[in-house]
Amino acid sequence: MQIDIPSHIEKLLFLHEALVIPGFGGFTATRTPATADYVGGTVSSPSKTLSFSENLTIDDGILISDITLTHGISTEDAQRVVDEFVEKMQSLLNQREIVTLPGVGRLYKNYVQKIQFLPDATNFNAASYGLPPLQFSPIARAREVGADPATAIPGSNPPPKTTAQPAAITPPPMPESTYAPVRSKKSPVGTALAIVLFLASLSAAIWYWQHKKQQESAKPEDVEEVVTINPDTPAKEVKVAPKPAVVEKTPAELAEERRQAVREQVKNSRSCVLVVATLSKKENADKLRHLLKEEGFDVYFQKKGGYQVGVQFYYTKESEIAEKKATLQQLTGVKNIIVTKK
Repeated sequence: MQIDIPSHIEKLLFLHEALVIPGFGGFTATRTPATADYVGGTVSSPSKTLSFSENLTIDDGILISDITLTHGISTEDAQRVVDEFVEKMQSLLNQREIVTLPGVGRLYKNYVQKIQFLPDATNFNAASYGLPPLQFSPIARAREVGADPATAIPGSNPPPKTTAQPAAITPPPMPESTYAPVRSKKSPVGTALAIVLFLASLSAAIWYWQHKKQQESAKPEDVEEVVTINPDTPAKEVKVAPKPAVVEKTPAELAEERRQAVREQVKNSRSCVLVVATLSKKENADKLRHLLKEEGFDVYFQKKGGYQVGVQFYYTKESEIAEKKATLQQLTGVKNIIVTKK
């Protein structure tokens, strides 16, 4: 059975804010409000723009479930079809090819082997899908024109007021923006004064540089020097106290200092565990553990009702837990992270 997976991806992006392709990456939709272009005279409807991340590899089950329900096949067969699709895309990307997902966008690898995404112009906001840009133009207004009181003849009746009927006025086309530089007139006296100030500043900078160079050359060196004034007289010794030697610490002393710092941190703080996900398959748990380890986290792993994977750390303020939680949500795409304080 031939299954068109790109069409499933396009359909699901209209219904969900995020979609993960297991073992490949995930798409995230960002809502954009309506915008007005005052130069072109158009208003664009609200939309959703897409972005792609290779870090979103944990299966959320949306794509597999949709394929299973649409084609009436088992979950294992749907997983096999998705794995073959991912393997084919990876092969094309490794060959420097561009993979096109119709209605979604294009994928390619850059010079550092990172997957880049170029979205299409599809509006994935179902509420405003298919709405064209709205055209607008300025409103022309007419005002009443009456007789000037300064020119009226004394004793004569003023003419009756007439109201000008507004005519259909076509707004003139908006001119293209141009730039006309304004030439400033400079007097010769101002130019001469600027040159004199520049030369004075340059002379002061040269003098300061030479003065600093002389001071540096006059500094005594940290060595013993013998100066002979006259060959017939004994040598005169000029001694300068050497700089104190820097005592380097041994690796054992450095390790002891680090252990002492860790003991102080543990003494003044509490431990916390953030469980990112509880997975049924060990291979998915190993992928998540590898991702957290590469990002520099202290990985927490326990087999309890499945495979619990998360991070553990010490904290002194509640704000540190919130920062760690926000970082993990942005990295993995998981919103419901369990917090366990000890």
